[in-house]
Amino acid sequence: MANETVTLLRYAKVQGFGWRRGKAIIGKTGKVAPDVMLLGKWKDKRKVYAPDGHFVLRYFDGRLPRYKKLGNDPSEALDELQTAKSKLRLKNSAKAVGYIIPSPVTVKLKPLAEYGREFLEQKRSPSLKLDEDTIKLYTVIVEEFVRVCGKAVPEDITETDVIRYCDGLDKRYSDGVRARRYTSLRGFLFYCGLEPKRLITPSVHKRLKSYEKKKVRIYSGVELTALLGVCDPYHHALFMVALLTGLRDDELAHLLWQQVDFEANVIRLAGYEIHHKEKTIKFELKDREARDIPLFPRLRDELLRLRALRPNAVFVLGTKNDLPNVKILYALKSKARKAGLNCGFCGGCAARKECHRFHVHYFRSSFASYALKRNDIRKVMEWMGHSDLETLARYIGAADNCPAWLANLYVLPDTASESDETMPSSLGFPELSKKPTK
Repeated sequence: MANETVTLLRYAKVQGFGWRRGKAIIGKTGKVAPDVMLLGKWKDKRKVYAPDGHFVLRYFDGRLPRYKKLGNDPSEALDELQTAKSKLRLKNSAKAVGYIIPSPVTVKLKPLAEYGREFLEQKRSPSLKLDEDTIKLYTVIVEEFVRVCGKAVPEDITETDVIRYCDGLDKRYSDGVRARRYTSLRGFLFYCGLEPKRLITPSVHKRLKSYEKKKVRIYSGVELTALLGVCDPYHHALFMVALLTGLRDDELAHLLWQQVDFEANVIRLAGYEIHHKEKTIKFELKDREARDIPLFPRLRDELLRLRALRPNAVFVLGTKNDLPNVKILYALKSKARKAGLNCGFCGGCAARKECHRFHVHYFRSSFASYALKRNDIRKVMEWMGHSDLETLARYIGAADNCPAWLANLYVLPDTASESDETMPSSLGFPELSKKPTK
């Protein structure tokens, strides 16, 4: 007689027993109870709580049991059970009258690696206007996930593969980086024809996408005074430009003198492609939106003195060979250590004497916080290159206790402040005889 048995089981980790299969519990209402199963035989059967697992269908091929893995959603598992029972009844009924149901045509599945190539090719489309850094990030995410999950086709990807990929990210990056890359990975999974909402359970999704949003960190007047006090003329100008423009580190490295308009008192920031030192140097802004940043009086003086030191340079803050400086972060950490500003407790201080409290991006958050003390929020939004006020709102109030001289650095000439508070001497341009630190 044909076997008409299809059973819904739960395969889960039971405390004290390890991974076990148990019968799923279907209540009187016909619904499957979540996160529980029946374990044991006959009178020894007992209901156990086992949330760490998933449902499976068990059917028989002759006397051999076969298992089909399902997700962790009770409603979807019940639908799969009813569908499997209907198919098996149809198959057995046809067999009873001597009719053989033809086997479905085998469909060749597209490899996961091919989906990855097509996804990245789509991201490179000119109409999407994604910058090179974004495309590189997508490339790293897709290639690393394909390698880590080790599956040939998207249909074989499971929630465990996604968790294993995120575990690898947690070992190397912060929670924020892991959360953002996980979000980008969901876009790739959707492109592969999968449904991330069904593949990844809500509780796991909530944990993978969440991270601690830290309070805005800005440099205090004491820190800036100490930091600039140990700088040679070049690094003094580097940090002052970062503080008074709010440029990102990549924008600082690629700032050209031809973008500095002393006559109009403005920096005209835009992307470009130039040929310099027998090299083609291409630079694109993060959002591909050019913007103007005013030359505050102290910033203007700093740039004029730096220009006098480097009259033939192409890059404002370039290296000795007049190329983009890609080691700004290293220079900042070195000067912070020399100024005695390291906290001495963080992992960076313990491993390399490079304090985690000092990052180039904190100059940008300092610019936003201090500039808001003396300027309209919409003006600061334009200078920062933000597209909405909500992004900038997190900086409001961050500099409430700052000294007046620090906020006055962001006053335009026609709105000069009348404060009598003196500015620390270290903010002035250092003596030219001071030798630059290696």
